[in-house]
Amino acid sequence: MAKVGLFYGSTTGNTSDDAVLIKREFEKHQPGLVDVFDVANEPPVKMNDYNLLIWGCSSWGAGELQDDWSGAWSKLTTLDLSGKKVALYGLGDSFGFGDTFQDALALLAEAARKQGAQLVGMWPVEGYSFDASAAVEGDHFVGLALDDDNEAAQTPQRISAWVKQLIGEFGL
Repeated sequence: MAKVGLFYGSTTGNTSDDAVLIKREFEKHQPGLVDVFDVANEPPVKMNDYNLLIWGCSSWGAGELQDDWSGAWSKLTTLDLSGKKVALYGLGDSFGFGDTFQDALALLAEAARKQGAQLVGMWPVEGYSFDASAAVEGDHFVGLALDDDNEAAQTPQRISAWVKQLIGEFGL
């Protein structure tokens, strides 16, 4: 069975904690399926070892990438991701930053597509309250949208449903 490489950047620990939850959900399907990496410590070239990728990033300020992703950005944009599937999850604050909610997901989606990856794991906007988001295409976010600041109680069920969706979209 194909392995999944999960790469995240985390400033406050929430994106890291959610990476652990995502890995645990995959473990229910197939133990040892997901390898987890912090982009602060692992070069993006490591992504070449996986055909199935998950990227996790929070939005900061006016919808900017988390600092660790910003630091890896120049290397990320040199990768050839042709033939790879990439799923995204993001953390944002829908109340404090409702006009740029999940905007960092849009930046990651653009980078993945530009490098030739197939984006999977789109997530419905239904049930969220925010003003604007660059990460919305039609009636879906480009990845799983999490708000651990205001809706932390919903995070485990959203992750569980999203991982089930990914198992199908990844063909696992």
